[in-house]
Amino acid sequence: MATPMIRDEPRQNRFVMEVEGGEAFATYRRIDNSIVVSHTEVPHSLRGRGIGSQLAEALFDHARQHDLRIVPACSFVADWARRHPEYRDVLAPPPERSR
Repeated sequence: MATPMIRDEPRQNRFVMEVEGGEAFATYRRIDNSIVVSHTEVPHSLRGRGIGSQLAEALFDHARQHDLRIVPACSFVADWARRHPEYRDVLAPPPERSR
């Protein structure tokens, strides 16, 4: 299956994917070369159809193409990343802990 197209709306701090009957989106905050994804949303009537996963994959592909790193602050995106180790290179390294 082809990865869907997403568009970046930096003024609204979100990535948007057009879907049947509306749009799915992920809100984010940019910090240097990282995208901190804080929330994803899919229209209620379309949940359970894999649209959130398509959005996550498109977001990770976008980050990879633009040499950016993802910080998955959203539980859905964090879970998706755990299930897709082929995208580990796109994840931001965990912050170093001070002693």
